[in-house]
Amino acid sequence: MESDTNDSPPGECPDGHGAPSEEPVLRVIYSSISRLYGPVLAEMRRIRDQASRHNGPDGIRVALLHKSGYFVQWAEGPPVAVERLLERVTTDTRHHGLRVLHRSLGRRRLFMPWIGAIVQSDEVPAVMAARIRRMTQALNDDRLGKEPAQVWAWLCAPPQPDMPRPGGAGLRVMLLSARGRHSFDLLRWVAEHYRRPIVSRRFAAAADDVPDVASDYLDLPHDDMPGGLRLVAHARHSLTMGVAHAFLPDHRAVVIRLDDDIERNRQLLGRLIGVCEQVQHRLPILGLGHPHSGQDVLAAQARAMGHEWMDVTVPPGLASEADHWACLSSALRQLGASRTG
Repeated sequence: MESDTNDSPPGECPDGHGAPSEEPVLRVIYSSISRLYGPVLAEMRRIRDQASRHNGPDGIRVALLHKSGYFVQWAEGPPVAVERLLERVTTDTRHHGLRVLHRSLGRRRLFMPWIGAIVQSDEVPAVMAARIRRMTQALNDDRLGKEPAQVWAWLCAPPQPDMPRPGGAGLRVMLLSARGRHSFDLLRWVAEHYRRPIVSRRFAAAADDVPDVASDYLDLPHDDMPGGLRLVAHARHSLTMGVAHAFLPDHRAVVIRLDDDIERNRQLLGRLIGVCEQVQHRLPILGLGHPHSGQDVLAAQARAMGHEWMDVTVPPGLASEADHWACLSSALRQLGASRTG
């Protein structure tokens, strides 16, 4: 697992091909029953190698997940090329029962040739199958958003059963840290404090020399936050391997846990703003840290690019996860109230 110390230049386009085309692409999501028995990671890497050879020249971008005995694939690209991909994967013996769940023309949300994901879950295949059936009905009845990222999240990262709104319409917040794994440390503390389960995901990129990254999340059914709260901790490298590009527009805010090194904070903020520009999405950015973290400099940097900035200042001398959460949770309540008031 990636230690979250590998940094790339801010604003770097993840697939190295510059700004994305404005031309609509065909977006397709399908599910299928896995025939993999044994270690999944090694087989996912073999799938990646095959996909890179076939899909890259055709302009296709793919996200593939393995969870609870199922594959879920999200593919985007020129319509003819995506249709050929569907014909090809239908004959692959590593799965069966392929079912197309979503098909639309729209803006590209995948920016890497291939992203693989494995979710650590105790969920049995029958539960996953039932969710696929419910989701298919919801799509037919127009009860679910038509963006592929929403379909993917509803299917692959469903909210906990006790969340106020089963559809997952609560406040979704991304956590990043300017150094180390402090965003994951805070998420772990919150989970232990509220006795909430953490869902762990591992994302693999399209090349062996690009480290895997983690993305963990938890749900909090706060009564004073309509719909509840989902906290999603991301590794910094997800900003350059395409993971954040796919899902950032579905978040309501991003929290950066700041470091004492102001330049490091500026670099991370610059990289985040670069992703927002590439996916054409602006959202509030919360800077969580002590007064000497350079919030005034960061606020000017964010606002110059059209982003709302919120200082979440942790008083000097307070350094525990409990202190950081007390300050952050208050700010998130204010943010939630401002979005529903």
